[in-house]
Amino acid sequence: MLSLALALYLQAGPSLDTLNELAKKRDAKALASFSIGDGSEFKILRGGAYEVGRFGWKVEAFEPKFTKSKFVVFTTPLTSQDTGELLFERVGGKLKFISELDPEPIRLAHHKLNMTLSPERKEVGIVDEVTTTVQRQVKAEVATFRFSPCYKVSSITDGTSPVPFQQVGGIVIIPTPKVDTRFVITYNGTVNLPQYAGSILPNNVSLTNDYWYPLVNRWPTTYELTVEHPAEWEVIAQGNRLDSKPSKGGLQTTYKMDLPAIYWSFTIGKMRHIETDLDGLKHHVWSTNLNEEKMRYQPRFNSHILGFFSRSFGAYPFKQWGSLDSPTYGGGALEAYSFATYGEGWLPDADPHEPSHTWFGGILPNTYLKSFWNEGFAVWSEGLYERECALGSTEDRRAAFVKVCNPAEDHNDAPLMASGVSIGGAASSLGYGKSGDVLSMLEQLIGTSNMLEAIKEWVRIHPKGTPAEWEEFEAIILRRNQSLALKDFFDDWFRRPGYAQVSLTGLSYAPGKLSGRLKWTSPKFRMPLEIWMENATGARQSVMLDTKECAEDGSFTISILGFTPKKIFFDPYRRALRAGPTPRFDSYGDLSQSMKIYRDPATPLYMTSYESSATELGDLDRVLIIGHPDSTPKMKDLCVKAGFSVKGQNLTYRGTTIDLTKTGAVAIVDLGEGKRCGIALGKCDLAPKLGKAHVGLVDDLGRMLRGATRFPLNASSLPL
Repeated sequence: MLSLALALYLQAGPSLDTLNELAKKRDAKALASFSIGDGSEFKILRGGAYEVGRFGWKVEAFEPKFTKSKFVVFTTPLTSQDTGELLFERVGGKLKFISELDPEPIRLAHHKLNMTLSPERKEVGIVDEVTTTVQRQVKAEVATFRFSPCYKVSSITDGTSPVPFQQVGGIVIIPTPKVDTRFVITYNGTVNLPQYAGSILPNNVSLTNDYWYPLVNRWPTTYELTVEHPAEWEVIAQGNRLDSKPSKGGLQTTYKMDLPAIYWSFTIGKMRHIETDLDGLKHHVWSTNLNEEKMRYQPRFNSHILGFFSRSFGAYPFKQWGSLDSPTYGGGALEAYSFATYGEGWLPDADPHEPSHTWFGGILPNTYLKSFWNEGFAVWSEGLYERECALGSTEDRRAAFVKVCNPAEDHNDAPLMASGVSIGGAASSLGYGKSGDVLSMLEQLIGTSNMLEAIKEWVRIHPKGTPAEWEEFEAIILRRNQSLALKDFFDDWFRRPGYAQVSLTGLSYAPGKLSGRLKWTSPKFRMPLEIWMENATGARQSVMLDTKECAEDGSFTISILGFTPKKIFFDPYRRALRAGPTPRFDSYGDLSQSMKIYRDPATPLYMTSYESSATELGDLDRVLIIGHPDSTPKMKDLCVKAGFSVKGQNLTYRGTTIDLTKTGAVAIVDLGEGKRCGIALGKCDLAPKLGKAHVGLVDDLGRMLRGATRFPLNASSLPL
């Protein structure tokens, strides 16, 4: 018979001290034993997708007077798009997890926020008048708001009367309202997590990468934000600026965000600002670090990128775009749909990733609770822009920026459709890695134009203000490509974990036909596989094998007309997500990084992004020579080897002639005996970006116009 003390312990469940000790140790296995479910919710304690838990965990308990329920919260400083405030209800001796995915009885629709700043105390104060609707189909006694835990609510009213509430960590619980209500929530925060989440400096307030506003189920909402600030400070917020007028503190500036969004960015401070009109949009750049000359490069990058995505995906929804070079933001860059925030040192640069989130994450919102699908689309969009952006030769760009798929062991941790933030670090790998690779394979199967038309339809028909998920995109693809019967592709790549492990064997060639067999050491996957062929003259061409066309034993036959192969290469660029050697390229970008720089004194305006590190031009091995053959005689033969014909300030490469006073040319040149050097000519203010190409022409911003990319150096042929 159980003792009374043990019976009471089992009824009450684990003590707060016990939970805190286990949370401190990040002992997810022991904590799982207290869960009503499978305990997987505790996995996040070992590390989040965006480093949540870096500052440790603590557990707090509360018992709101307006309900009989008892709750505990596992709390930690949060960064945007991650998860961390784990809410549990005590049920008997167990803990019932209340996920952000569990429908709440209320939904937030629109916020009207007024913000005041106290930089000297690292504090921000906010009054949020938020329109709230009751979800009558959800029966619950209480409703939950979520913030980052550094924000503390001081009062909630329904416009006239106080509303009871209790807050622990970033969790705020109120009684479920009986009717739709406009709550007024007053709260303030001490914000001091630079390089992680929000931070406040004497001349800079950044709430970016922070939950500084109430969230319910991470549902997208619109908002209007008014902030009091010193007149000399710049305000950087989402949406469109309504007005800026004098106030007792300097200025009062209002922004309105009409695109419902889940993740909000906001920065205000004393910084340099430029504004320019390009292609019908106002382009902004803000920085405390960059000089004006460098800042003025960025709108040219952004205008070209936004124009391309507007044509590819649908109309851009704002009147302006901006790039913020932030002194406090850490972790690379973060989208905000009408601007993007970058850590110092990133700009100026061509960045397709963050602008693409205007469509994938903005117009089509993602909660990150089920998957990082929008990060997959953003990574895929990077490659799409680099290959198809109509800048110079598209054929050359497709070769230079070919997509190499990279499998990782944590791709086995979860399927794409169940890979939200709760699974921890693997969510990032699946979102930023596998998702983009799988989309690239889908593009190979259905074609680029077909892929873009499907995305345009998705953007057009998606219900505004509701989260989007993989399944919605899948339904569009399946309907538009019924003849390809792609259901198995989505089942293989989205509904189960892993990646392909496959090889090619049994090759034979008969006139007009190539036969072989795929050997699988993993489960079979529906996927495109490239087979490259080389004939007796060294010419190469490729064919694509859809694995659906193979027999049950993996055998296949492909028709080949007008080409007699002598060598076969199996997926040498690894465009398929499979185990195998990573292709190696002698690219200009990789090789030039380790070279000494010699600059011809006669051409001081050439390639100004490079700093000289060699004063004499002796042994050429591993030296990048910046100059002109007229004043640097050693460059004459090197230019010929690179394929450059130079006459005065005109340079011709593969039939394209450029003016070296406006554009540039670079190349890696083989010197024999394993030695190599680089050459660079012409006006290029920023570092050339050639992808995998070893030689190319670039504009003054370093963007590739023409180029040549070698076949993968480690590609090995298979016996016929």
